Amino acid sequence: MSGILPALSGPTADRLLLAALALAVAGLLLVISRRQPILLAAGYLGVMCFVPIWSGIAVGVYFQPQVLMGLLVLAVAVPRIRRLGGRLAAVDLLVVLLVVGCLAPLAVGTATLSSVVVAAVQYLGAYLVGRLLPSLVGWDRLLRLVLVVFSLLAVATLAENLTGTNPFLSFPGSPGLRALWDGIQIRGGVARAEGAFGHSIALGASLALALPLVLAAPVRAWVRVTAAAVMLGAVVVTYSRIGLVTAVLGVALSVLMARELTVRLRVLLVGAGAAVLAVTAPLLSRVFLAAGDEATNSAAYRADLLALVGEIDALGFSSSFSRGPDGSVRFDSFGSIDSALILHGLTYGWMPLLVVLVLLGAAVVAVALRRAAAPTIAIAAQVPALATVALITQYATLVWFVGGLAVWAQLARPPRPAEEPGDGWPGVPTTDDVPSDQRVGRIPSSLRRPLDTRVAGGRV
Repeated sequence: MSGILPALSGPTADRLLLAALALAVAGLLLVISRRQPILLAAGYLGVMCFVPIWSGIAVGVYFQPQVLMGLLVLAVAVPRIRRLGGRLAAVDLLVVLLVVGCLAPLAVGTATLSSVVVAAVQYLGAYLVGRLLPSLVGWDRLLRLVLVVFSLLAVATLAENLTGTNPFLSFPGSPGLRALWDGIQIRGGVARAEGAFGHSIALGASLALALPLVLAAPVRAWVRVTAAAVMLGAVVVTYSRIGLVTAVLGVALSVLMARELTVRLRVLLVGAGAAVLAVTAPLLSRVFLAAGDEATNSAAYRADLLALVGEIDALGFSSSFSRGPDGSVRFDSFGSIDSALILHGLTYGWMPLLVVLVLLGAAVVAVALRRAAAPTIAIAAQVPALATVALITQYATLVWFVGGLAVWAQLARPPRPAEEPGDGWPGVPTTDDVPSDQRVGRIPSSLRRPLDTRVAGGRV
């Protein structure tokens, strides 16, 4: 017994305790979610936003917490896929082709188990969760949940900035990943908010990615505008340039192209966005000026990465790939590839990269033709980030999850009334202004057929 106790101390005990807790929570959620799947969706988004990636579980390979929650969602959703009305579309086949292209190089030794798990479990798993979750819990309910969770994330981000305290740094987990991601970044002498995402860019880009979904939630206009304003403020305190760019782009595309937004809501959004930017502009200017040549040097580094494009092979790792004695990965002299698209090509080859570009191009075209649902707009607005930022921490999972939502929404094209309750202009009656005994839903069944006949005949 005395020999066992030392073995169960320190990091080992932490890992066992974390694994036991995760299994207990997973079992409980699995039982509850069969009757209340919305709780499963809340758990998935909650873990995504409020549990750092170092608090995962290693079983041969390392599984991040939100990836484990995604597998739990699939365990509930996949057996019900026939009842949910799931059907394959051409874009699903493209995603399958992409994953097959990422897996194939493993057979000839030009891939690693880690790279395969990332593509087949993290990316494909998140995509499938996005494809199935709306049918499992309902599209409108899911959008409301996204609004609540990401509004809480934004409030927590602002609280971190005001207090200078990040409570997520105390979460237990993998020592190696903690050492890699738990350092607070500084820009211009100011601490950047990171939340549970381990990196300010990942947090800023994730908030920006959620903004079009929040704006499409079927709630009152003032709730959506308030949530969007708080989220924009949270993006500001990450001091991430790409987070700010994609947030503004997401709101702008929503105002111009979204089907779900009323005219009044578009006007309110423009006003609220302008107010947030006006209030925060002096702070942003001061921080970025204090950062000096950081932005210029960062842009120059990303431009240098273009030299690696010519070294992308058809499938698998680029010939420029090397692994150091400490396990670090390099491509030529670059230890960090700050471009999800270039890194994807260097890791999986130009053939899988081509599929990714086709998928992104389809999203951009849908937006340009004004046929894009909210998650499609969100993905299109992230194109600048995907070109200049790597898919890191929870941001990687969130991108693929929203990609799955985009495919579901484009196929389902969920209807949205021209005006939501409470969205009308002052003095103009809305659904809420009509007495309950005068609403269509309260007309006695004996009178409904004559009323429907008159409407159909054009006499009303």
